[in-house]
Amino acid sequence: MSDYLDLVEAQLSELTEKGAHQRLRARRPALGGGGAGGDGPRPPRRRTEVLAFLAAAAVVAAVVAIVLVNAHHSTPTHANASSAGSGATHSTTTHTSTSRTTPSVATPGKPPGGSVSTVIPAKFAPQSFTAISELTWWVLGPSPCMFAGGKPPCGSILRTTDGGRHFIGIPSPHASLSSDPNQPGYSQIRFADGTNGFAFGPGLWATHDGGETWKSVDPGGSVTDLAISDGEAYAIVDVSSTGAAGGRLMHSPVSSDGWTAVSAAGNVSGGLWVQGSDVIAQSGVGNGIGSDVLVSHDAGASFASYPSPTAGLGCQYQEPVPPVVWAHCATGTESGVWRSTDGAAQFASALPSAGVSLPNSAPFAAASDTTAVVGYQQLYRTDDDGHSYTPVGPKAVVAWAYLGFTDSTHGVGLGYVGSVSAANERLYYTTDGGQSYHLVPMP
Repeated sequence: MSDYLDLVEAQLSELTEKGAHQRLRARRPALGGGGAGGDGPRPPRRRTEVLAFLAAAAVVAAVVAIVLVNAHHSTPTHANASSAGSGATHSTTTHTSTSRTTPSVATPGKPPGGSVSTVIPAKFAPQSFTAISELTWWVLGPSPCMFAGGKPPCGSILRTTDGGRHFIGIPSPHASLSSDPNQPGYSQIRFADGTNGFAFGPGLWATHDGGETWKSVDPGGSVTDLAISDGEAYAIVDVSSTGAAGGRLMHSPVSSDGWTAVSAAGNVSGGLWVQGSDVIAQSGVGNGIGSDVLVSHDAGASFASYPSPTAGLGCQYQEPVPPVVWAHCATGTESGVWRSTDGAAQFASALPSAGVSLPNSAPFAAASDTTAVVGYQQLYRTDDDGHSYTPVGPKAVVAWAYLGFTDSTHGVGLGYVGSVSAANERLYYTTDGGQSYHLVPMP
């Protein structure tokens, strides 16, 4: 199998570097919860908007509700491409001149995996990514509505089981793509395995047959984030519309829709990460949107509370290798990077060198306990615990929207080529821990 993976990676790099006009259809899944989907890569989450919103809100007033929105356009993206972490799912982003071929239409029937295949829309533009293994991923993008009464844009979901060499379309929820908490719809996807998956933000839909059918689920509020690990899905649900305060951490077995509150967490505001039995979230109590980071090592049965690197402002937490926890947080005007070696009890600055400006909307992803990538117009990579950073990534990307890793070497990014618009979003793939990113041509 390792020889086959090496061959796939070599072919991907070769096609990309030559500007091949062929379609590399398979895409990597979004990194899953905690990391990415299921026990594979974490689905890419779009923390960009979350950080920007939380920073602004904290400066003006104490804000409890969190809204996950697309950083650059109304259509939601990742998420978790998922940032992958072992045992977790988050679900989960360049200017290359590779021409795009006319998409082929999938033949209706039962493709491998059990889902009915659907037509792939022309010029597919990915906005959310999730993965459960090195070769099996899903990507979500906008498309015309294929059901009666749909309000465009609706969503199209593509699946690959060979690392992006081939894609098929699978059915998507009968709902609009929307990240507006006041409007019905969804913006992100996460899969736990080949059978169980979720579409969310702000609504929630679940599939338990590989995407063949989707069911609307009511968790009691708007879902702002969702992550998966060890057969359990966790979600942050904004319940402010019900008159209650802040957000709630909810969980359910991935194979059912029995969502219940993780009562030990209390009010939460964001920062969700799950991996194995570890659950991390930002408290919704204290200054701004929350002053502390909550850490559980028993699947949410109990939590320890530690000071957040930027109390009252939004943070994104990632724990690729316990007890090392990375934090990417808003600071009010820009974002920063911190790193803990004791399970989030204490954080030390791991900022890029002076002169590097990181907006609150900059995406971040940790590949290991020593390696991480962060950036907006330019990506920066560290492999020495954050002591130094090196510029990486295609120069043609005008802005990055999402970053995620499925393991210490493989990851994805979603970025805009030409201008920041939904139609210009592209998927990039790395096989060397973020040292280089290659375009994954989409149908």
